[in-house]
Amino acid sequence: VKVLKCVPEIEVENVVLGQYVGDPKGQGEARNGYLDDPTVPKGSVTPTYAAAVLYVQNERWDGVPFVMRCGKALNERKAEVRLQFRDVPGDIFQSQCKRNELVIRVQPNEAIYTKMMTKKPGMSFHPEEAELDLTYGSRYKVRESAGEGLLSDS
Repeated sequence: VKVLKCVPEIEVENVVLGQYVGDPKGQGEARNGYLDDPTVPKGSVTPTYAAAVLYVQNERWDGVPFVMRCGKALNERKAEVRLQFRDVPGDIFQSQCKRNELVIRVQPNEAIYTKMMTKKPGMSFHPEEAELDLTYGSRYKVRESAGEGLLSDS
């Protein structure tokens, strides 16, 4: 609750709204956009996608953007927290590196993994992305359903 009290009102310039459109080259449902749905009023401007950046104004999180995205008819259905770490000062790889990140996936396929740039072994000076992965389902036997999990945890 303390952290939430440190989040100021989201500013309009930190928000993006959109509406999905069909892909003329797509197959089946992918060809249809939001306005192609017969239950949607013609000319509707209802957003089907939103992205917002918020900041926590306290000493620990000062200047760190938190990006929230959600939408309908996206390529993937997932819920995850993705933390991107700051770029390392003194870039010896001359901008060849992606940002290191920690990903906590809530659903589907619960997982915690980190992606980090590492130097390839040997005399070359080329970075590559490496992952340390704890995908719950591959590490442990996965429960068949959420209901079954509730019963076995009680």
